[in-house]
Formats: sequence, structure tokens, C-alpha cells
Amino acid sequence: MMDTQGIALAPGNHAFIAVKQILYENHVPPWGVCQDLQLEYYDTYTLNGCYLECRSKHVLRNCSCRSYDLPGTEPSCDPPTMFTCVKAVLDQVTRGELKCNCPVPCSMTSYSTSVSYAGWPNIHTRDFVGPSLGMEPSYLGENAVVFSVYYEKLNYQKIRQLKAMDEGQLSSNIGGMMGLFIGASLLTLLEVWEYLWQRLKGLLGQNRRPKTLQVQATPDDQNGGIRNGAFYK
Repeated sequence: MMDTQGIALAPGNHAFIAVKQILYENHVPPWGVCQDLQLEYYDTYTLNGCYLECRSKHVLRNCSCRSYDLPGTEPSCDPPTMFTCVKAVLDQVTRGELKCNCPVPCSMTSYSTSVSYAGWPNIHTRDFVGPSLGMEPSYLGENAVVFSVYYEKLNYQKIRQLKAMDEGQLSSNIGGMMGLFIGASLLTLLEVWEYLWQRLKGLLGQNRRPKTLQVQATPDDQNGGIRNGAFYK
């Protein structure tokens, strides 16, 4: 699986490979689009495994053999077929002309790596380790490689896909919106009713006419008013 997640190491080096674990959890439909398919040559469904099986099936269907680096039990293709038929088929897969149905897995574990190198072996190590392994010191330096794999941190990262809104939040939002709209509607009706009532009161007040009360004064009242100087000039 060098073409998907492998690391190439050169001889004459000591490689230090730091690994970080990442867990992915995706939702199934209708909240997500994940799906775990049953693979033929892998126990656990992964995107890399699905793509490798898909490429192997396209090569087998078009070339009647299997590429040596792809999974399967069919006979491997010979070198001429590899350079003619297999290469052309894999190029079509890369360009998208031949499709692969590989959905996102619902649960997936990924390992990201970072590599650093140091020269190995030095002169003293080569002269000591070579004879103990039955090898010439020069052969050990040209063909041997040492690598150390370790966790970058003693923890892991988990990425979980969550629902944008669950059942409780949906019910709460619907109830809140209904309360807001119904409350606003009642308040609006009350304001309209108050406005109409004020207008009606104003119209009724304009139709009223002041009443004039005429009182006939008696002779005694008239004489008394004259005597009091009410009409005296």
C-alpha cells in the first residue's frame, strides 16, 4: 500500500517515524452520508482498501490478470501487460473515466506520520554489527536500514460528526417560534382593537352638540339685578 499510505526508507539511514492516531466517527443517513461496505480482501472497511479493490477489479476486467501490487488471487500480469494494459487502466481510474463506488466509512482510524532521518551505521557500529551478523561492514552500510516507530503524543485526536439539531432542540425551537408568533399576533390584535376603539370614541364625541338652557328671569330678579348694579352704567 505504498501508493496510499506507505513510507519509503532508504538504506544507510536510521528513520524515526512519529505516529499520531486520529479517530473519525460519521453519521449514517439521513443525518450523514457514511456507509460501511463489505470488502472482499479486507476485514475492515477503509477508503484505501476500497480503492485498491476497485482498481484491482478494473485491471482484471480489462486485462484478464492482476497487478502484482493490488489485492486478489488471480494470476499476476507479466511485464509487457503491466506497461501496456495495466498502466492505461490505472490512468483511466485516476482521471475518473472508470468509477469507484467508495463511500465515506462511518468509523475510521487514521495514522498521520512524520519522518526524520539520521545516518546509520557509523564506522564503529558498522565494524561491530557487521561481523556479528555475518555481513561485511560495507554491505551493512549499503543495504541495511533501521527504523523506530513511536507515538508522537500519548493521546489521540477524535473527530466526531454531530447532528446540527436533535429531537429535543427541534421541539424547543418550534415551541419558541410558535410562542413568539402567537404572542406577537395577540399583541397586534389588541393594538388594532385599541386603535379602533379610540377612533370610535372620537367619532361619537364629534356627533354630540352642546345644549343651551334658557331661563326666564322673574321681575324680581331683574329689579334686583338693576338695584345691584349688574346692568348699571
